[in-house]
Amino acid sequence: MNTTKRQLSLALSLLCFGAASVYASPNQDQSAFHHYCNGIDLEFEQKVQIAPGRRVLLNHSAFPLIEQSREHHASATFIEQQMIAAGVQGNCAEYLLSHAKSWQGESKEALARVYFSFNSAELTSASRYLLNQLLARLRTNNTLTVEGHTDDVGSEEYNFALGLRRAESVEAYLKQYAQTPVQLQSVSYGEKRPITTNASETGRAQNRRVEIK
Repeated sequence: MNTTKRQLSLALSLLCFGAASVYASPNQDQSAFHHYCNGIDLEFEQKVQIAPGRRVLLNHSAFPLIEQSREHHASATFIEQQMIAAGVQGNCAEYLLSHAKSWQGESKEALARVYFSFNSAELTSASRYLLNQLLARLRTNNTLTVEGHTDDVGSEEYNFALGLRRAESVEAYLKQYAQTPVQLQSVSYGEKRPITTNASETGRAQNRRVEIK
């Protein structure tokens, strides 16, 4: 319930600011952010819509009310800060976070992350849904890196190969269903770049992932 309230208040506050140009095509929706989060105890999807700002002046000069277009536009940085402040990035395992800075190639943060079962390179239904949402927002001629990662169970050589299989599984799916040309490069870091400890099952599960950048 608290999460819902935070998301609602965030969306309403962002409506006060000008429209931000986020996606490549004017035919796509004008959502400044699309956030999908799938964690152990939660799953939610959020789209934040940015509407043109309006300024209302009461008892201004000889007029009781004047309505004007507001010239200020919400920057991608401001919107991102509000999203983080609302906590929408917390407790996510698989996620998709699309916003202007990422799609314009100004940041190498992960656009999306998908997770895998132990010793598996097979996509889950949640992962396929997330990748479909990513595909719907790709620009023409996007260049993306698909990074495969593992936990530390097994040899380094085996985990490197497993990480590569996971990355190639994601790459194959994206290529199969992409509606626009996209350049993909699969790499594996095996167990070398964990995002959390491998000392617990929960930590190992979080390290079994593919990140798309």
